[in-house]
Amino acid sequence: MQSLKIRWALVVVMVLAVALAAGGILWVRLTPVDLAALDPRPGPLVLDRQDRLLFLGTGPGGSRMVKLPPGPLPPLVSAAFVAAEDQRFWEHPGVDPAAVVRAALSNIKAGRVVSGASTITQQLARLTSPGPRTWSRKVVEMGRSLSIEAALSKEEILRRYLDRVPQGNNLTGVETGARAYFGRRAANLSPAEAAVLASLAKAPGRLNPLGRHRRRLLARRDWVLGRMAALGFLSPKELQTARSEPLVLSGMAGRGARFPFLAPHFVNLVLAGEKGSKTGVARTTLNLTLQRQVEQILLSHAGRLRAGGARQAAAVILDNRGPEVLALAGSLNYGPQDGGYNNGAAAWRSPGSALKPFLYALALDRGFTSASIIEDVERRYRIPGGEFHPANFDRVAHGPISFREALGNSLNLAAVRLLNLAGQEHYYETLNRLRLINHRERGPEYYGLGLVVGNPEVSLLQLAGAYACLANGGVYRTVRLRRDQPPGEEVAVFSEQAAFIVSDILADPLARSRAFGGSPAMNPPFRLAIKTGTSTRYRDCWTVAYSPRYTLAVWVGNFDGRPTAQQSGATAAAPMVAAMAAALFRAAPPEPFPRPEGVTRARVCAFSGMRPGPGCAFQVEEFFVSGTEPARECTYHQPHSPWHRLDTAYAGWLQQRYEKSAAGRFRLAGFDPDLQRVFRGESAAAPAVAWTLPSARDYREGARVSIVYPLPGDRFLLAPRDEDLEVTLKARCRHHMRQVSWFVDGREVGTVGPPYQLTVSLARGRHRLTALGQDGMGDSIEVSVQ
Repeated sequence: MQSLKIRWALVVVMVLAVALAAGGILWVRLTPVDLAALDPRPGPLVLDRQDRLLFLGTGPGGSRMVKLPPGPLPPLVSAAFVAAEDQRFWEHPGVDPAAVVRAALSNIKAGRVVSGASTITQQLARLTSPGPRTWSRKVVEMGRSLSIEAALSKEEILRRYLDRVPQGNNLTGVETGARAYFGRRAANLSPAEAAVLASLAKAPGRLNPLGRHRRRLLARRDWVLGRMAALGFLSPKELQTARSEPLVLSGMAGRGARFPFLAPHFVNLVLAGEKGSKTGVARTTLNLTLQRQVEQILLSHAGRLRAGGARQAAAVILDNRGPEVLALAGSLNYGPQDGGYNNGAAAWRSPGSALKPFLYALALDRGFTSASIIEDVERRYRIPGGEFHPANFDRVAHGPISFREALGNSLNLAAVRLLNLAGQEHYYETLNRLRLINHRERGPEYYGLGLVVGNPEVSLLQLAGAYACLANGGVYRTVRLRRDQPPGEEVAVFSEQAAFIVSDILADPLARSRAFGGSPAMNPPFRLAIKTGTSTRYRDCWTVAYSPRYTLAVWVGNFDGRPTAQQSGATAAAPMVAAMAAALFRAAPPEPFPRPEGVTRARVCAFSGMRPGPGCAFQVEEFFVSGTEPARECTYHQPHSPWHRLDTAYAGWLQQRYEKSAAGRFRLAGFDPDLQRVFRGESAAAPAVAWTLPSARDYREGARVSIVYPLPGDRFLLAPRDEDLEVTLKARCRHHMRQVSWFVDGREVGTVGPPYQLTVSLARGRHRLTALGQDGMGDSIEVSVQ
């Protein structure tokens, strides 16, 4: 009988076991878990290079969330939450039967729900799939907890829970709470701070750290600390220290849990560059301390800029080693005033003369030297749709000017002449390799000679990146915004020698003394390469300065395109660059540009750029790419003669100087030193010549005389009731030419000496104009009068 009872008991136990197993399996299947949903999708977090918070955005659910970084879980935070929420977390299978029994008894005794007995795993299931807190829902959460425990390790479960646990003020996750309330990562919190975060899991609204009931929060914190000590996570001394620690919140959270939006224009650029969901952590290259200095400098100049008709400014500082952005301010103040939401560091604007250094570097690589003499004289150029008549900023033509001084003083006439010689196509390709051509569909013919004076629109950030190329020995790399951004492809745009020589010129205060000698901002107390730019009608004012390590750039203007009150790069932008440089180099001056191999130094005549001769009283030392040192002896000077003898290409320029009593010691080679006799036609006349007008083939190949005005195809409009008009014909002679004869429609109308100009009357109709030298060679063009 006894054995029969035992058998029946065993049968019952087996049936119950099978039933429980089947029920468990069915329970789990009826409460499936989406494991992918357990891994939260945080909102974007943007940090500076020292992991200081710049911006924390909202995630898909509308809350702010920062996930814990990979690696071990923060031990104190983990201990605090286990002590506060689930002390047997490491032992139970997802559901704690002892806690369930205890909670049931407590609830029955109280007559209401006073304890939920939810494990950390159950809380994770509820946070992942929230719903009403009913008994049936509780059973579903238990089933899901078992599934979670079967699929993940305890560490993985705890990590996902800590990333999802509410922290009040629309914050989710312990890393978010740590950064928001204490300004530190969760791994760096003290025991008391970790206990505060663990306290919030019970009632994040009622225990709000930013609310009025701080005593409740401190009481809960001390209770959590006691549980940590009871479980062996804290020693008695550590417990005493933690409970005496005052609750000090970081100012980062501010009132009403308003979080910082620092370096907003930079942050927007970073987020715009994010791919996919735009979520996760962006560890940027920005230096928040330097960023704040730059913003303060811009604001300190706001009154001065406003007085000069400029209401906005932007600034960029790069570390050339990346290159990477250290500071970027897109406006004076991020806000609605004066279009402050616009990013002046990323907007495309006309850079004016700020593109010139890249032409000069190209010219060095194409055979020019820093001592080459460039014609800085007035000249008209034919361009698609009309004529281009450039002028220098000071409206003065400087005649023969050295390569160094032409760049240092940013002379437009010399730059356009150099572009015409170096080739527009080559320069366009150079700008393209520097990522300065934003409209690739527009070729070099679209921009024409205006390529060198700012026709291609660029951004301040792009321009700074191009100057960093010069600082990096002619090698261009894309500017980085994020530390994890891989280095861009290296593009060798210039030779190392050309980049060094251009940098040396831009850092030479004597080279820019004609135009900028009186500007303190353009002459800092240390050697720094500096270049300015000013667009048409003074709309955009730029200054870029760089050392081997850093590039600093500032733009000044108005976002609506209004002109400033005749402000320039030197007057508007340079003072801010000077202030930024003073802050950046406060500890030590910038290092000099290292002289690369393949660069030599030689003495040249200061006026001709040639090898000094016995008559060269003024000599300078100049850098050269090895092998390009001048071999020809100076032709400007003769022993015991005070004159600087120029080629007749400068005849027009010299006549203008003579008429202003400013000819100085300049004279025309091969002509009487008495300029009155040269320009008043009192020189001895050349013998008469029987002219035979050359063919078109002769015009093309005989290049000694060329017509510089009018230009081929020019059309002149008559005033009402006029039948003719006066036009001053201008020719240029490459070599010594005592006289030039002018012809209109095959009829000789005059013979003139330097500067080879003749005023004639042209009637309505088409006319062929011809200029011939004494050898019968010259130039011919057609114009029309309408």
